[in-house]
Amino acid sequence: MIPALPIHAAAMAAVHAEVFPEAPWPADHFAVLLGQPGVSGFIDTGGGILLLRVAADEAEILTIGVTARRRGIGRRLLAQAIASARAAGATAMFLEVAADNKAANALYAGAGFVQVGERRGYYPDGGDALVLRLDI
Repeated sequence: MIPALPIHAAAMAAVHAEVFPEAPWPADHFAVLLGQPGVSGFIDTGGGILLLRVAADEAEILTIGVTARRRGIGRRLLAQAIASARAAGATAMFLEVAADNKAANALYAGAGFVQVGERRGYYPDGGDALVLRLDI
């Protein structure tokens, strides 16, 4: 696992495009975000990325994507994000996940996230998002 810097934006965008072909983020989007205060990213060389924002005592996972499933990459990325957010002073972490994404929902439930809200029609295809929270 390596910390992501703006110079890694193209690599992060490539992973994101593979995981989310219906709505990929361009490299310049990653570069801008990674240059903002409170934003950090992580790359798992096995095929995963995570982008995290910490503001005051709250953290938000902006995106997480894994190309090689069932290898523990998502768990490692999530554990790194939680540790990083905690070290930055966050006491809670939030994220949105597609309600019908069984694998991601299982990952987050296993890490202790609980549903605190729902965003109906959140995704471009009309799918709903669940808002999850983890006390850290």
